[in-house]
Amino acid sequence: MSDFNPAANVLPHPEFHWHIVVSHGEVLCGERGPLHLSAPVREAARDGAQSSTHYLGDWGGKPCAVHHLPFRVELPGCEWRGLRTFLGTVSEALFFLIGRAVQVVNWDLDHRFCGRCGLSTVYHAKDRARVCTSCNFAVYPRISPCVIMLLVRGEECLLARHAHHRHALYTALAGFIEPGENAEQALAREALEEVGLEVGQGPQHLQYIGTQSWPFPGQLMIGYLAEVSGGTLRPDQEEIMEARWFHKSQIPQAIPPAETLSGQLIRTFVERC
Repeated sequence: MSDFNPAANVLPHPEFHWHIVVSHGEVLCGERGPLHLSAPVREAARDGAQSSTHYLGDWGGKPCAVHHLPFRVELPGCEWRGLRTFLGTVSEALFFLIGRAVQVVNWDLDHRFCGRCGLSTVYHAKDRARVCTSCNFAVYPRISPCVIMLLVRGEECLLARHAHHRHALYTALAGFIEPGENAEQALAREALEEVGLEVGQGPQHLQYIGTQSWPFPGQLMIGYLAEVSGGTLRPDQEEIMEARWFHKSQIPQAIPPAETLSGQLIRTFVERC
């Protein structure tokens, strides 16, 4: 993702070349997609009470900002789009730049007041943080680590349909890492809780595949192929409605796209088999 270089120091702001506009969790798109030059942003920001601007870093060597608007405005030739609509339709680098923009705006909105004493917070002089001037409590953008694992046995993999998923996709299992756990412990616990299966520990049973930023709303996904060592398949019916074993030659069409880590796990399994 060499097109984007994150900002080391977020203040003071440079003179921006690229602009992203976010309001109510959606992104304003024009003829260049979500990236704008200054003209449409000036129009959109007019009379923008409680609007905010954040330096994200450099896109293509040019400084890029995200602007939050407390209300949506309709501009000729522009439309508002949800973050998920960009998945698979723009480059990976641009998708994660947009995701970064939305996450920064959400962090700023959620922490204008101190969660410890209730007083107003101000921006840190250099870091991306909001600081309480009364008790010095600092809040950085929250990133939640998660494991995502494709359970395998020989030439079969376990694919599940999640109870609250918008689309009826067959996908890998996933879950948040709890305090005090490492990624491998969280993987084993989630597999047992969600589908009643045990996974072996150690490099001969767990294959680390990679990580992915997942801005829905702010996760870092850590992906594994995990070999099942025991247990009885029993979906919990709360998180997982259905779970089935699929042979490598019979993977269903309704799986996540290759741009997602879940989709990459499934495709990596098939290729390695």
